[in-house]
Amino acid sequence: MSTAPRTVDELTGPRPLPVVGNLVRMRTDREGHRAYDRWAREYGPTYLLRFGRMPIVVSGDGPIVEAVLRDRPHGFTRTRVGPVLEGLGIDGVFGAEGERWRRLRKLAAQSLNAAYLREYFTTITRSGTRLRTRWASAAADGRPVDVLDDMMRFTLDVTTTLAIGHDLNALEAAGDGLHRRLAELFPEIGRRLYAPVPLHRWITLPRDRRRERAMREVDALVRVAYAEARSRAATGAKPRTFLEALAGVADVTHEELVGNVLTMLLAGQDTTSSTAAWTLHYLSRHPEAQQRVRNEAVAAFGPSGMPADPGPLRALPFTDAAIREAMRLRPIAPVMGFRPTRDTVLPGTGYDLRLPAGQSILLLLAHGARSVDDPDAFRPERWLGDNPPTPAPLHPFGAGPRFCPGHNLALVEVALVTALLCRDFRLTPDGGPVGEKLAFTAFPTGLRLRLGVGQ
Repeated sequence: MSTAPRTVDELTGPRPLPVVGNLVRMRTDREGHRAYDRWAREYGPTYLLRFGRMPIVVSGDGPIVEAVLRDRPHGFTRTRVGPVLEGLGIDGVFGAEGERWRRLRKLAAQSLNAAYLREYFTTITRSGTRLRTRWASAAADGRPVDVLDDMMRFTLDVTTTLAIGHDLNALEAAGDGLHRRLAELFPEIGRRLYAPVPLHRWITLPRDRRRERAMREVDALVRVAYAEARSRAATGAKPRTFLEALAGVADVTHEELVGNVLTMLLAGQDTTSSTAAWTLHYLSRHPEAQQRVRNEAVAAFGPSGMPADPGPLRALPFTDAAIREAMRLRPIAPVMGFRPTRDTVLPGTGYDLRLPAGQSILLLLAHGARSVDDPDAFRPERWLGDNPPTPAPLHPFGAGPRFCPGHNLALVEVALVTALLCRDFRLTPDGGPVGEKLAFTAFPTGLRLRLGVGQ
């Protein structure tokens, strides 16, 4: 390793165009965020881009990624996320920084720790039963299913019940309900995050009015649910929902309550649903792997019905491996942006990197996951046995102090729905092209499956 850290100006990267820098190539790339990984293979794991005249450091180097995530929230803060979320009225833990983040995260973690999952499980299985019924109807009619839409409905039903005790029942709903408006809210975060010019500050579009309506509905639901939660907390009853866990906290504001509820919905609908959808996508294209998941589910759950508690999920090693492999191939948060709060030197592979305070750096959170044999292949078995791969850091739920407090809930949801649907249906591709889009997180587009009878 060299003795002198490398500076931003010493980094190489793709040649920028005058005025616009590398923005044009990013916007014309069909899956723009994947250009970052291609450039990392061409220029090395740490390189330089220019967005206009602004220098942007990009790094998928494992030690640098680890160092940045470990030094949050004191040494590094998210770029733009906090202001964008606050502008949308999402005043929750995800966009908070510093002391305020520590307080809000403690509140979130109180209602999302593993001890609560047993009580949550009946909510998850109820939604799983509805999803199975919805897919059985599609199978009987010979209709393909929109996988991401159904996974979003499933996770939204779970999270609204767990957050505020309200059964939205999006899986059985039709028309322009709250589930539809919430589905439009979350992509707006991505649009504002990646917009070169913040037009939303001056122009109100129909989608903005729909978003405001959704916010008013959520606000009203939270007000009613929180009043009921405080009444129940006064009796000394054990909390059953996120709001009930917060009911005894004196210094939480109404805006923070609404913001954290929306944060839960955001995390569930965007991240959990995308992970489940991608897992089912790969299993539909690998019948032998799908059959192994089916066999595990029959052995663990029986040929029909639902498990009564999360225990049987521990008997699904291949299913878990399939989920991990899908997350490796299609990470839900492939790119995250940060700025150092002070001048800093990051330990890297081959050389250290010097960053001045305020310098933007984009982390490629899953670039190191390509350091396995045949990295483009879906091979769940690579995670089984005594010597699973040890690729450079893979962070589907974040890392360090900002590790997602809802990761246990997310993994339970994905494991249950993957095993259940593979047990009861045979999944085959509908034949159309499947793409990927980066909004707030990366999610599949055009993912539709045909269903046959399982087992």
